[in-house]
Amino acid sequence: MKKLLIAIIAGLLVVSALGCSGNEGQTPETGTSQTELPPGHPSLDETDDGQQPAGQVTVDADEVMNKVNTALDKKFPGEWKVSDTTLQKGSYTENGSYGIVDEVTNTYPGSMVSLFVGQERISGTIKGEDGKRVLEGYPTPEAVGQTMESGKALVISAGSIGSTSYQKVYLPLKSGDKTVAVLTISIAQ
Repeated sequence: MKKLLIAIIAGLLVVSALGCSGNEGQTPETGTSQTELPPGHPSLDETDDGQQPAGQVTVDADEVMNKVNTALDKKFPGEWKVSDTTLQKGSYTENGSYGIVDEVTNTYPGSMVSLFVGQERISGTIKGEDGKRVLEGYPTPEAVGQTMESGKALVISAGSIGSTSYQKVYLPLKSGDKTVAVLTISIAQ
């Protein structure tokens, strides 16, 4: 039982770093295989339209955005700034620090969180076997590009691990009217 629980927790952690997209194993640019996602990754059910899991209540993107923004503004006051792929909120720099993704996980316990600047994952909550954050080697979800372009939050069913279903929320992080980054949160239902 203890080994099963550890395996489930490890699987949940891996999901956050992977981006949990409906185009698993594909790069957004070419649609070709990149890297297989590990076992236990929640994937979209082929019979589902990807927008709302059957029998589940859809996460309210506006509510999530308000809750996340309130928590982040309190801990990291200031505006969002991007230079190349370096993301700052006020005087705080996220790259290599992980405070923003960890604060979102504190706000939504059990969630898996990634942060993208353009197509690059610059931060995430998943750690590899070596204890380091897993940021590379997996495809960027197509919805990251859609959120960057539209500037609007998006909610997608991310499938399930065991009996736990997930919904993935893509939140645009903005400087004025311009989306500078995308925060993804896989929230357990």
